[in-house]
Amino acid sequence: MKKTLLLLAFSVVAAVSDFKAQTNWDFGTWDNIAAVTAPVVKNNLGLVPGENVTTFGVVEGNTANFASNPDAEGFNATKRFKFGGGGFDTGMSNAVPTKRYIVFKVTGNSAVKIWYKNGGGGDRTLYLGNGSTVFTSKTASNSTDPLVLDYQYVGGATDLYIYGDQAINIYKIRATNVGTTVLGVSDVKKEMKANIFSSGNKVYVSNLESKNTQISVFNANGSLVKSASSSVDTNFEINNKGVYFVNLKSDAGVKSTKVLIK
Repeated sequence: MKKTLLLLAFSVVAAVSDFKAQTNWDFGTWDNIAAVTAPVVKNNLGLVPGENVTTFGVVEGNTANFASNPDAEGFNATKRFKFGGGGFDTGMSNAVPTKRYIVFKVTGNSAVKIWYKNGGGGDRTLYLGNGSTVFTSKTASNSTDPLVLDYQYVGGATDLYIYGDQAINIYKIRATNVGTTVLGVSDVKKEMKANIFSSGNKVYVSNLESKNTQISVFNANGSLVKSASSSVDTNFEINNKGVYFVNLKSDAGVKSTKVLIK
């Protein structure tokens, strides 16, 4: 009997401990927001619009019943957080959000759950990653289905990023082992001053501000066709004609330019 009571007491303490370790961001409890135009932290949730973004972070009334989704725990939403667009530029890697993203710090293993909906018609994808790697993603084909993304992060302390390829509406986020989120200069990836242009079948990159600039070239279908690293002015050939996106990334920031190969 004593052993049973001891196990029961331990279970209750463990359950209470797990509960305390959870952080819930239910946007139904937030005041309405017209838009987030500069990086801000609210309840350890970082909201980062990137540069020249004005359609991000609108919090407004929106009733959404998630009861039809068995993973939603019967959640009923009263407000939504609107991304207002994609988290990365067309042609850039979807693993590196450069604008319109949510970020929060975890101190170790974390159970993350996101209640959300597609922000419009057609396929739209929600991503969760650490800013350089996508851990998980989920694609929705319409704006009516109530969706839930679940992910068990296993690892050390890190920042977790939430963003979409297009407009996504978030209703609630839950995570365990949440730490203190501090936004710094590096959280907003500035556009570097480098020059990118093409002539014939050659692409030229000049005026690099930082060593070890990563160069990635994507075709119009989003497939990577070339990658390199350079610290000085450089040029390279692309043999197939068409439109390409040249992406640069370094400590100086990021830049994406569309070029035409003839």
